[in-house]
Amino acid sequence: MKNQQKKKHFDTSKFLYYFCRILPTLIIAALFILPMGMASLNLNGQSGAIKLLFPYNLPFTRQVELQNSIIKYVYFMIYLLPAVIILLITSIFVKKIPRMLLYIMIYTSISAYLFCSFTALIIFANCARWFFELPVTIYITTGLAFLSHALMSIFGILILRKKNPEYAEFKKLQIEAKERTKISIKTKLTITIISTIAVILTVFTMLVLKNYRTMFTEAVSDVGRAQAEQTAAVYEAGGGLYEKIEPYFKQQEEANKYAESPFERIDIITAKNTPDITFTKKENKIILNKEDVHWPDFDIFAYTTKIGNVKSIPASEKSISKEKAKEYFLQFQNGTYKKHPVYSQNGEYCHYIYPVSFNRKEGHRLVGFAIVTYRMEILMRSYFHVQIFVWTMVIMFFYVSIVLTLFIADFITNPLLYLRTNVRKTSDTLKQILEGNSKITADDLIFTDSIKTRDETKDLSKEIKNLVNIIRGIIPYISFSTLLAADRELKKPTTSRELCFLFTDIRGFTTLCEGKQPREVVEILNHYLDLETEIILRNGGDVDKFVGDEMMAFFAGPKKEYNACKAAMEIRAAMREQQQKALTDGSDIISIGIGINTGRVIFGSVGAKNRMDFTSIGDTVNLAARLESANKAYGSKAIITQAVYEKLRDTFICRELDFITVKGKTEPVRIFEILQSKNAATQKLTDIKVLFEKGLAYYRLQKWQKAEEMFRLCSEKYHDIPSVVFLDRIAHFKTNPPPKSWDGVFVMKVK
Repeated sequence: MKNQQKKKHFDTSKFLYYFCRILPTLIIAALFILPMGMASLNLNGQSGAIKLLFPYNLPFTRQVELQNSIIKYVYFMIYLLPAVIILLITSIFVKKIPRMLLYIMIYTSISAYLFCSFTALIIFANCARWFFELPVTIYITTGLAFLSHALMSIFGILILRKKNPEYAEFKKLQIEAKERTKISIKTKLTITIISTIAVILTVFTMLVLKNYRTMFTEAVSDVGRAQAEQTAAVYEAGGGLYEKIEPYFKQQEEANKYAESPFERIDIITAKNTPDITFTKKENKIILNKEDVHWPDFDIFAYTTKIGNVKSIPASEKSISKEKAKEYFLQFQNGTYKKHPVYSQNGEYCHYIYPVSFNRKEGHRLVGFAIVTYRMEILMRSYFHVQIFVWTMVIMFFYVSIVLTLFIADFITNPLLYLRTNVRKTSDTLKQILEGNSKITADDLIFTDSIKTRDETKDLSKEIKNLVNIIRGIIPYISFSTLLAADRELKKPTTSRELCFLFTDIRGFTTLCEGKQPREVVEILNHYLDLETEIILRNGGDVDKFVGDEMMAFFAGPKKEYNACKAAMEIRAAMREQQQKALTDGSDIISIGIGINTGRVIFGSVGAKNRMDFTSIGDTVNLAARLESANKAYGSKAIITQAVYEKLRDTFICRELDFITVKGKTEPVRIFEILQSKNAATQKLTDIKVLFEKGLAYYRLQKWQKAEEMFRLCSEKYHDIPSVVFLDRIAHFKTNPPPKSWDGVFVMKVK
């Protein structure tokens, strides 16, 4: 029984061994023998035999399009296909040939085939009819090559995953946990990148082709219109005489043989009796001398470049009805004939039409029309080549992008998946400990840091390992009864709200208190806090708390950021009035700093069982407090975050102040200083904003000289203190350049 099982297993392995070599051999052989493309079609109306392109003689194809092209030498790489066929046949008998070498050679040969196939498409596809004339066999072989290449790409990704033991462990853990994520992070990343690339490529391609088509059509229309006008001028100059006009038509027909976009024919159609239709040209305007004009049928096919082949011209194109004549003249009057030709009903031809007239005393007498006819396939041949080239390149680039995205998705997300696997194993052990399983001890709580990348994922893995080590050190000192109750949460009546916070603080208040009686200090403090509170309440805010000379206020509602900043401007205005009074009566001059931030916070009852406080907590509050203190470092008055700035950039003049990391935080924030509302702003404030932000831009680019010029000008012209701060920084950086990884972030060391 065991021998039968072994034989069965051996037979299966043998079958797979031969199958994985014979099938690629047959596919590559079929690709090398069967046609892969077709030569360009004859667009001059002459039927001819379809010339197919075969891979085995592609480099030696005698086509005009390849005569002076370097691409015919590149086509020699098509002979990789027979070389791979020989290698695959050899591998059937010589089993020492590495499978990875076979995979690389097969993948490279199919890539070479697709390259030759797509370049042949770009070179020889000269009209839409080319695709309909293309044999079905070519579509099948190209599809087979593309499908094989896609499967080989996916197979390569799977091989790389299989070789990674950590990925295998992740899949094993996922199966054991019976987890089925609806949309994994890898899938999201892949879909996001591919969708973004697809949208960008499609939009960009459509815009480029649209603009190119417009320019190309206008250029071609200029040529067609000029030919029609020239024909009409020759007819007028020759007085309609055959011996004077016929040489011109022969000359045009001869020159047409060498034209890049040859016309189909040039015709002149007149009426039996010259119509009584005259017009004059005044200031580039065409005016009929009589409003009530009788339009005749123009039915004399006077001249054509197809003298020997007049019978091939449809009868409908040898005359012009009175309605069409009126329409063509109207196009001549309003100038639309210059850019918009007349298309035939089936869209196969387009006509450039210009009226033929004789110059008489009463004006230009209309005698007929000059018509230049183009076959659309020939006329748009160059544009079609560009269109095919662009779309082919886009499709190839998009396909390559998909393959690369799959590799990139693995490269980015796999470390996260491995980290999750390690955390999951650790958490399962910790869960058993918390459940009171005495068989599991702290020594079993091990976190494996298997991340090999050098990025934030590696840092996170280290931090988790440090955290697990701390827990391992604590667990032996905690009883099992405590561990069993460790995951119970104490619920409190709190809510989450979107609020805007305003912090104020009196500068140098400690120094101000020196030498003064406590009562006098309290009176000064209450006076200014009362002033600020009144302004805040008037603008729809509320005071949360006072901490010494510091005040914390918040604003709610849809206009919370605007109201907070409006209150800040009014507080500054009130402080300036108080400073003017202090200069008059000789009392102490008081100045304040303001910090504003907006965001979501925990709002509700916070505190101990016997002492509760209804307040707000969260990073939003902490950052607002830090910004108020940051005014000291910049010499500014009121600092806001970017979240606040985005809400009021249209109503207040603000200047970007810096990009900082406040004390206690690692995430940098962009900060701004409110200068004034736009309604009350002066030119001075606008100049300060412009000069300072120019200097800041140069500062971040480490262009110290230009940044110094801007800040110095702002400082000397307007006595701007933040500019002085940056001048000091620049002086420091000139002697102590920042590291190459410097991103312009300033780290606040103090609160």
